[in-house]
Formats: sequence, C-alpha cells, structure tokens
Amino acid sequence: PYVEECSLFSSPNPAPTMTTTRRSRGRQSALKTAAVSVLGVAVYSLFSEESYLHNGRRSLTSELEHEMEMKSQQSLPLSRPAQIAAVDDAEASGFNDGENMSYLISSHSTLLPWAQNNLADIHEGPAQTDATNMFWHIPKAGGTTAKQLYQCMGKTLTIRIGVDPRYGHDQKDEIVVFPPIAGKDWKTVNVDTTIRPGIVRAKKMGLVQSHTTDLIFTMEPAYAGEQLFDPQNKGRIMALFRNPVDRLVSKFYYLQTATWERTYKPEWKDLTIVEWAELPSEDENFMVRKLSGKRFNEPVNEMDLILAKEFLRQRVVVGLMGEMTESFRRFNIAMNVDVNDDRNHRCVEEYFGNKNTDSGVKNSNKHPKVTEGSPEWRALAKKNHLDMILYAYTERLFEEQKEIINSYIAHDFLVDKTEDSVQA
Repeated sequence: PYVEECSLFSSPNPAPTMTTTRRSRGRQSALKTAAVSVLGVAVYSLFSEESYLHNGRRSLTSELEHEMEMKSQQSLPLSRPAQIAAVDDAEASGFNDGENMSYLISSHSTLLPWAQNNLADIHEGPAQTDATNMFWHIPKAGGTTAKQLYQCMGKTLTIRIGVDPRYGHDQKDEIVVFPPIAGKDWKTVNVDTTIRPGIVRAKKMGLVQSHTTDLIFTMEPAYAGEQLFDPQNKGRIMALFRNPVDRLVSKFYYLQTATWERTYKPEWKDLTIVEWAELPSEDENFMVRKLSGKRFNEPVNEMDLILAKEFLRQRVVVGLMGEMTESFRRFNIAMNVDVNDDRNHRCVEEYFGNKNTDSGVKNSNKHPKVTEGSPEWRALAKKNHLDMILYAYTERLFEEQKEIINSYIAHDFLVDKTEDSVQA
C-alpha cells in the first residue's frame, strides 16, 4: 500500500502534511523494492508504514524486521524487475553513475567497493584483522574525551596539532612522529587527517602504510576510509554518536563563547535557536552527509541514509555519548588496549570512574537545555530528519554490537591458547 500522507513530527498544532504525488509514490515504491532486495535490514525503518520518528525513536514491526534481516543474511541478488526499479529510481535521483549502479544490482555486498575492501568487518576482531584504528570525530559528541583518554595512555594520534608550524614538521614530505608537549609522552604525526587536504597529504606520505599511528582522528570518515586505506592495509572505524538535536544545541552555545576556536561565532548570541535553525548550515544532516562523502552544497537523500546505515552496521564500532563507559570499553577491546595495564587502568578510572561520566559532564560545555517537543527541538529535528533516523538506528546497533565486540575477547583467548600449544 502507498503512504498517502507523511509527517515526521506530531504536535498539538501540526503543520500541513505533504501529500505525495503519483510520481513520488511510484518512486518511493521503486526505491523500496530495490532497497529491500539489496539492503534488507537497513531500509525497514525508513519505508515501513509503521515506522515513524517520534521522541527520537522508531516504532518497528517485528515481523517486518525479521523478514528484512533474513533477506539481508541471504545476500540474494536483485530480481530483474527490482533491477529495473533501481535503475529507474537512480535516474530520477541522479544516482546513476556506473560504480553506484553496479553497487545497487550486485549480489556480493551492500557496501561501496572501497568500504567493502579497505575496512575491517565489524565481526573481525583485532586478532583476525591487523587494521589501523580510526576515530570519526563528530563535533560535540565526545571526540575530545577520546583524544584525552588515549593521550593519557601515551598513544600516537593524528590530530591537528601535528601540522602546527611551531614544531617545524608541517612542510616535510616524510612521516615524523614526535611528542608535541614537553613532559608528556603521547605523540602525534605531522599530518592533519581531520580535513580533506590533510587526508590527501597523509595518503601521499603513506601514513597508514608506515604503521606509526595508534589512532587516526578524522571528521571525514568516508573520504578518509577511501583514501587512506587499501586491501593490504585495512582500517577499523569507531565513533561516538549523540542525539542530533542535543549535539546542535551544544554547538550553538559553545561557539558563542569559544574564542579559541577557528569557527568562533559571537554573532550567534543575537539569535534564538529557532532563528539559527533556519540558516543554511553545514550541520544539516551532518552524519548522513559525512558518511556519504558529500560536501555542504550537495543534497543528501534517503538513498544516502540507507548507505549510511549499512556502512555503520557492517564497518563501524558504534558508541553512544550517553553510554561513555561501555562505549570506551568496546573501543578499547577493538583497539586491543590492555586495560589491566596499570597506566591504562588509571586513565580509564580518571575519565570514567565516577558515576556522572556517562552523561558526558567531564568534558562538557554547560548551556541551557532544549526540551524535547519544544519549538526549538522541533525546528532542529525537522531540519535534520535523516540524522534523527540514523541516530535511532545507532541506538539499536549499540545494543546489537555488544555481543559482537565481546566475541573479540573470546576469539583472542582462543588464538592465544592455540599459539601456546603450538610453541609447546
């Protein structure tokens, strides 16, 4: 059945609903047909009549979920009608270049080729795949805490400070690892992998192939994943996620006072959140945009959302800012960090040893809160509707991945026992 009307947000005084045209209904049906066959579990929350976004969560039909998961697990090829539907929809949406179309009708993977070949699968632990770790730093979502934790442990990180001219390594063509702060033993590298030009430079210098870095930080996960890694030098991605509305409210207030930031915005003090939400912004559907590799001026759509969900499901160790202790426990397992080591244990206790850490207060920027359902909340949620759906999906993935990440430990134990018996 077609969905005659759609509205993502309910309210006492709802805005007029958008009635779909015959073409848009046909386009939605075509995309649904193709996506069901190709992407399975990633699409049920987006196109099911019983799926909706409310209070930051989805209402799901368990039978539909089971059906989609079974189809995804079987990796069935598209039927000819579904291929035709996929091509028709791709032409309508401008998604019809050769690489993307071969992806849509392929029976081998639900990932783009670079993600399939260059990145470790979520089911492959550190004992199975010797991958270089990369952290996707989503602004105002706990990334600074991640940097500080692994600096405390004495790790080598690629962060912006590595190309600070005062250290004299920013113009060198070879990889240089150095401690940027006197008296501290954590190190950085003379590349900036947080931005695209820095990623290009790091690729030319062979950053990943040099095996000098414990953790790469980036704000461009798709671009970095495609450019830095290859099938012989794979990457493992992890990220902390935060409710998009909460993240944006935090950013709105933070940049009003953060004089030390390059993106300092004192003029925002004269705006309300509703007024701010109406302005053009690079943060609009930020997560979906970054995972699709699109720039600010490129529109994102439901296809990008589907690709983003599949990318997270198969390639990203998901953490939640509201579950910091558990999230970093999983990151440490994925990175093969020995938390029983005295130093590492002290660092974990410093950052996550108190009961308030899971709320993100250790490194937080205090600001007025926005109440869910308020005009401010609704304005931001509506503008970032794809990110809201994606965040709800990360909450589900966070629950599902616990068993997967814990299996890394069991596998590592078996590998160690096997190696011991061989040596004996």
